Amino acid sequence: MGMMRSCARHSVCFLSFTMWMAGCALIGCMLWILATSPALRDFFMGTTIFSYVVMGIGGVLFLNGLLGWIGSYRRGNCVMKLFLLVAVLTVAAEIGGIVAFNILNLKTTDILENGWKEVNEDAKNIIQNQLHCCGYQGPEDFTANTNPIHESCYTKLTPGSSNSSTTEVRKLNRVGCKERLLEWFYTNKYIWISSLGGVLLFQVASVLFAVYLINQLGRSRRSSAESLDMDVDPMTHHPQPYF
Repeated sequence: MGMMRSCARHSVCFLSFTMWMAGCALIGCMLWILATSPALRDFFMGTTIFSYVVMGIGGVLFLNGLLGWIGSYRRGNCVMKLFLLVAVLTVAAEIGGIVAFNILNLKTTDILENGWKEVNEDAKNIIQNQLHCCGYQGPEDFTANTNPIHESCYTKLTPGSSNSSTTEVRKLNRVGCKERLLEWFYTNKYIWISSLGGVLLFQVASVLFAVYLINQLGRSRRSSAESLDMDVDPMTHHPQPYF
């Protein structure tokens, strides 16, 4: 029993630490995006829904992981119960979000469009460079501003010549990142659906380990209290001498 309790405690500690690290990564990524994006002003105006959702998920993972980490290390029953409560509410909120997503008939394009508007230029340039696209709808997105089109919108071609010299040729990508992102999501749908299922299974496992650990801590305290009661004289309420 003691080995199983120790295994459960270390499992909760590991899962909580991983959860805490994931929350730190999400919060750090969003802070970097907001700090280098013109959408920072809109963040305080209450219009950046995508940023709020990501920051909320990161904050919950950070808090829940911290509670589980501290509770498993210090063996505190109260902290572990708080960790269990937050973990159950998080899983329920995720399932409720998936159900609401289907009920409201939200489209993936709406989520991508909101995310594209709120991310910074560096993130957009990385997407444009990796997916070989330009703008969200296409290069026509840059007609409204006077800034030149970024290098990530071009595909560099280096055709060979007879005199062993190469001339770099740039070709503008005419496809918008909306089409490329949808294509990527549908092509890799099994991967990211499996990843989301793994995250949910990860959280359920942490809940089960926390329930087991809380029960074991409660039994240990009850057994300790019963042993103390047996060592006390019921008539005088003083400890009985041992002979």
